[in-house]
Amino acid sequence: MIERIVHEQLDDLEKAGPGADLVEVFTESVPSRVMCEMIGVPESERKTLQRHVETLGRLSCTVPEAVAAVSGMSGFLSRFVPVRMDDPRDDLLGDLIRGGQLTEQELMGMTATLITGAFDTTGNMLAMGVFTLLEHPDQLAKLRDDPELMGTAVEELLRFLTISHLGASRWALEDVEFAGQTIKKGEVVTIALPAVNRDPERYDNPDQLDVGRTDHGHLALGHGVHQCLGQHLARTILRIGYEALFDRFPTLRLAVPSDEVQMRDDFVHYGPRSLPVTWDD
Repeated sequence: MIERIVHEQLDDLEKAGPGADLVEVFTESVPSRVMCEMIGVPESERKTLQRHVETLGRLSCTVPEAVAAVSGMSGFLSRFVPVRMDDPRDDLLGDLIRGGQLTEQELMGMTATLITGAFDTTGNMLAMGVFTLLEHPDQLAKLRDDPELMGTAVEELLRFLTISHLGASRWALEDVEFAGQTIKKGEVVTIALPAVNRDPERYDNPDQLDVGRTDHGHLALGHGVHQCLGQHLARTILRIGYEALFDRFPTLRLAVPSDEVQMRDDFVHYGPRSLPVTWDD
């Protein structure tokens, strides 16, 4: 299913022609379509939900904008979930319903989590990874020469980029001594994930992208009981997406200077606002 969606979006990219925005045509659409199919959301609702998720992920959104987005998302869920509870289908949401352990409210919350997680994070990572590989042609050449490296390349891109740049907050359950600092019971610690994933005491040449790096252990997708629920799905989408894109468009390159690519620096998850690309016909 992921392969089908990826190739359908690449068909759209080819139809759009050189100069197309990769974010709009490909990287934003692939993960949102995948999740919609997995939980049975109608295609007619997808772009509206995408706008709501984007609004809620923008740090500069106003209170009225946030309220409108939450209201829009809640309105959809209150229509969608009860209908599906009466008629569960052969998909992920249907499996959760048939499990019989979740209330309607819990199913709505779970569905919202799946939508917001899939729509935002994977799409930004897909776009940011393409941008990064195009800016590191030596690493892209390694992948072309040895496609078997794609699995390790995905892990390295996750480490190197760490698009969830706001970190994670944890409460200390007891007094902790760490690096000469006392963290008292009940205090909150916010972890800078990009700093962790480029810790020179943990990685050799941490600021260097190396698609052949095998020493991963990054925290881009969390750790322990706080690992990302959709990490395996995200990895699969990234691997298939990168492979198919660079195979279909071997001469793919930026259509504008890299310093003209506008970034989503006011969002919870980092990535390009748009990524104009071109290729040889």
